[in-house]
Amino acid sequence: MGFPFFGETLQMVLQRSKFLQMKRRKYGFIYKTHLFGRPTVRVMGADNVRRILLGEHRLVSVQWPASVRTILGSGCLSNLHDSLHKQRKKVIMRAFSREALQCYVPVIAEEVGSCLEQWLSCGESGLLVYPQVKRLMFRIAMRILMGCESRLASGGEAEQQLVEAFEEMTRNLFSLPIDVPFSGLYRGLKARNLIHARIEENIRAKICGLRAAEADGGYKDALQLLIEHSWERGERLDMQALKQSSTELLFGGHETTASAATSLITYLGLYPHVLQKLREELKSKGLLCKGNQDNKLDMEILEQLKYTGCVIKETLRLNPPVPGGFRVALKTFELNLITPPRISVIFFLLKVEFQFVSPLDFIIFCRDTRFPRAGMLSTVSVILTMLPISSPTRRNSILTAFCCLTRRMHPGSASFHLEEALGAA
Repeated sequence: MGFPFFGETLQMVLQRSKFLQMKRRKYGFIYKTHLFGRPTVRVMGADNVRRILLGEHRLVSVQWPASVRTILGSGCLSNLHDSLHKQRKKVIMRAFSREALQCYVPVIAEEVGSCLEQWLSCGESGLLVYPQVKRLMFRIAMRILMGCESRLASGGEAEQQLVEAFEEMTRNLFSLPIDVPFSGLYRGLKARNLIHARIEENIRAKICGLRAAEADGGYKDALQLLIEHSWERGERLDMQALKQSSTELLFGGHETTASAATSLITYLGLYPHVLQKLREELKSKGLLCKGNQDNKLDMEILEQLKYTGCVIKETLRLNPPVPGGFRVALKTFELNLITPPRISVIFFLLKVEFQFVSPLDFIIFCRDTRFPRAGMLSTVSVILTMLPISSPTRRNSILTAFCCLTRRMHPGSASFHLEEALGAA
């Protein structure tokens, strides 16, 4: 269980995946430990995670470590509970309806096209994939979630500072709840304050624009929906709550999507035959023909890309952008012969450990993910259906960006060979 109070937090922070793998080999899928100042039960395995997720509000409840709650703030969605959580989620989810996603497609296409022009100008010198994809996803999130104009979302040095602040906040999000100089929590709060200062400027500009009736009547971004919700209820705008919600949306909207998109590029570089099949599917929909480069992408076309969607789901399964989640036990219950005590923290891993026997199993699995049938794939299918990492919003964002990227690149060009680009990175 580690040292008093610290537990095994230091070992996990320093060794990361090696520490988790060592514990997995020694104790199996479930074992007790002590992390972030709290007794913790670590849970792995599709069946075990399934019971945790299906036991929401009955066996367990959402509760992130104290450092996460302190840095993100009490006003963000992940830290709200009961009716407040339901109301906030209902408002925010309006920004991710099918109609809203349809409006986001041209924005994503524009940003990807602009970014791709910069990537192609690098020539044979190559580029680092993850930092570039992260900046791309950050610009997209600023535009579709915060409603920033293109010139404001691509702010050059200011944008880079904001991205670096998010990276610093993310690095220290999970740390011991000790706010002293140079501690992880101290650095995370410092980065958070910088982000809040930059975001407040955008919020005030958005409020002025809405009061002046400058909204164009098109789709409403998440920030606008939160502001109008407060006005409709006759409530005074809570600037701190808006900053916390905006920070959470930007964090969840670009960090995890950038990670998933980079994993997708990596796997396509490692498996060129899969990339070729993807290109064949895009070509069959008229998205790769040289004479049809201006074909308009929309949700109807994206939903027809079955094989591409399967590859994205498999990427999320193999390398989930969110490694795990935290819950607190509401009561004592038995989980695979282990009994987590009441109020103990449950840390579960989202990576589903499963190997497909044949390519046909993969196709059947992806086709039946939403409506799993009885059989060896059903449990894993249920897990992927419930996980936030496989939400339609994230898959559609990655799918749109991937289609915009791929349709602009042709075999034979120096920039097309992902293996070389990854090798240079």
